[in-house]
Amino acid sequence: MTDRLRDSLRDLADIAEPADLYDGAVRRSRRIARREATVGTAAALAALALLASGLWRLPAREAKEPPLALRSSAPASLVPLPRPTVTVPRHSPAPTHHATKPPTVAMRHKNQPQVAEYTATPASRTLADLPGHVFYQQTGADPDVVRMSPGDGAVDTVLPKAPSAVGVSPDGNKIAYAIGDTLLIEPTGGTPEQVANGVSTAGQPPAWSPDGDRLLVAAGTPAILQVGSGTLTPLGEQLAGGQHFRWSGDGTTLVYATSYCSLKVVAGDSDTAVPVIGDRQTADNPDGLAACKPTSVDATGQRVTVPLQTTGETGADSPDTADAVVDTVTGDVVPLPVTGSVVGAYFNPDGNLLVRSRKGTRTTLWLFAPDGTLLVQAKEPAELHNLNLLAYTR
Repeated sequence: MTDRLRDSLRDLADIAEPADLYDGAVRRSRRIARREATVGTAAALAALALLASGLWRLPAREAKEPPLALRSSAPASLVPLPRPTVTVPRHSPAPTHHATKPPTVAMRHKNQPQVAEYTATPASRTLADLPGHVFYQQTGADPDVVRMSPGDGAVDTVLPKAPSAVGVSPDGNKIAYAIGDTLLIEPTGGTPEQVANGVSTAGQPPAWSPDGDRLLVAAGTPAILQVGSGTLTPLGEQLAGGQHFRWSGDGTTLVYATSYCSLKVVAGDSDTAVPVIGDRQTADNPDGLAACKPTSVDATGQRVTVPLQTTGETGADSPDTADAVVDTVTGDVVPLPVTGSVVGAYFNPDGNLLVRSRKGTRTTLWLFAPDGTLLVQAKEPAELHNLNLLAYTR
């Protein structure tokens, strides 16, 4: 067995060619180097491709992205961002007493007069710039009648202890009143003159015409008295139940109250009811507004000053001092652009509106032109605070 193995190995040695182990090793090393170089080149190309595509970036360890609401697509900047500009809406000045659309005001309860929210800038804040005369009277029976003349600052008692309701002439120089049923006219500072008999002032204070030549009085029925001659002319049967008649500044229109405290307007042959005021239907007059005593009318008959009250009250229960302006066409209570509460309002024959307001212990006089321009806003003298506004004249 051993001899046979030895013989086989000898045969293999005879056919095998001699080999150089060094050269083989070198060739093998070169092949390995070329293969590794090829792999390295491919790896390098792959790395460059990753760099170009950005896929080489790895997510940060345990990084948390901000909520979506805090993200911004705007590039970072070191320049401070501008502050946002907030535009505060300005309210437009409130419309005047001739405005067709009154401004929004706080809700009103029953007969509380309206006051507009904002006021205009007055042309003057000096009382001396208020033209004409302002008349006041005390409260209670037999009141003193006081006249203030802003131009010279004079405050005078022109009729002590007035025996009846009075009417002040358009120029402020005469006062009409009654003693019993006798009508007298007294020049301020002068001697009274008897002009008519059979006159009552309870439901109709003497109301002067704008020209100062006539007086509207109650002499059994409403009538017009010619001051110079003493002639009385009844207004007519259809107006027999009217009371507190007042003339417009142009003399073409009369405004009066009915026995149930509604208002009517007489112009020519027409006798028209003012809407809303005095209407007892809740749907038409939800605030229950009434007016028993109109006190003055503007130049055209489109506005009237009244003491507002509630339906169901009688004329005897209402105050004598107007605190509201009513539109005779619509029946609306016109918001007045003043501050404080309105405690007096009066048109003079030229259509200027004098409003008296009170805020705390201070009273202010506001004079508006017929076009609504605020002419004067001035503090009222303290000595007049406890008196009631009676009239405003030229």
